[in-house]
Amino acid sequence: MRQAGGFLKKILWLFLVIFVLSCIVPEGNNVYAKSGTSLVASGATTEKDKAAINIDLKDNSGIWALKFKVSYDHTKLKLNSTQNGKVFSSGDITLPESLDKDDFVFLASSNSLKDIEKNGTVITLHFKAKSYATEGKYPIKLTLIQAIDVDGKNVDIDTEDGSVTVSYETGDNDLIFDKAASQELKIPSKSVKKVKKVKVNDEEIDNKNYTVDSDGNVVISAEYLNTLDNGKYKITIEGNKNKTKTDIFVKKDLQKELDAKTAEKEKSREIIDGTKKTNQSKPTKGGTVIAVVVIVLVVVAGICYVLMKRRRTKE
Repeated sequence: MRQAGGFLKKILWLFLVIFVLSCIVPEGNNVYAKSGTSLVASGATTEKDKAAINIDLKDNSGIWALKFKVSYDHTKLKLNSTQNGKVFSSGDITLPESLDKDDFVFLASSNSLKDIEKNGTVITLHFKAKSYATEGKYPIKLTLIQAIDVDGKNVDIDTEDGSVTVSYETGDNDLIFDKAASQELKIPSKSVKKVKKVKVNDEEIDNKNYTVDSDGNVVISAEYLNTLDNGKYKITIEGNKNKTKTDIFVKKDLQKELDAKTAEKEKSREIIDGTKKTNQSKPTKGGTVIAVVVIVLVVVAGICYVLMKRRRTKE
């Protein structure tokens, strides 16, 4: 009986140790991959001619001061404003006097005598598409000037460029030339008694590229419109004494663009809904492990009971 009791105690003690060790669940946030620090610019598509680009610091090994340059196409984009992130405090940052005059230069140094090891957004840049900028993807280029730690040693940081995609949203009442359909475009101009000139973005076009119908409207040929890049254009129609202005949009394939935007919205909605369902139904790691261990212990206890009963029967 004593031997059986000792055997049972050893078994129970062993599984008690297993239970305790199993309950120590490592958190995913505490597991880090060793990699170099990187500075990453995000990508964004304009909405109402505006786009926000985040400059994020990732896998930060520790920096005390940081200086980098942001380059972009000034003929297509304007840097309207900036917003400080969470890596540096506002008092640590020095910004250029004029945001959009030259390439944007960011400079920051910590006020404390220790390295900053935070990850996250360093700064957010708010861009606006310039008037009548053509549609397209425009790079936001990052160039590291210098990064140092609190000891003054250089910190190697990789950079990853971002982009602003200029895309114009259109409505039912907008004048749109769809290259996929390639049909001439009628511009209302009844208020102009006699058409003398037609300008596209303030540049006069040859009169062979348009006609004036019986109602006094200007009809621009599909052949000419197909030569224009995708985007938004200002059409000016001038007469003897007056003129009228209106905007038109040139699209590569309007229906395809609308379908893509619809699909993107649905995908975003599905991701959001899926995340909500996952968060609601997904059990915690610790709860799952404990449940499994309890089941194992119950099974083991049953086995021990059977073994003990057999030993007693033999004795």
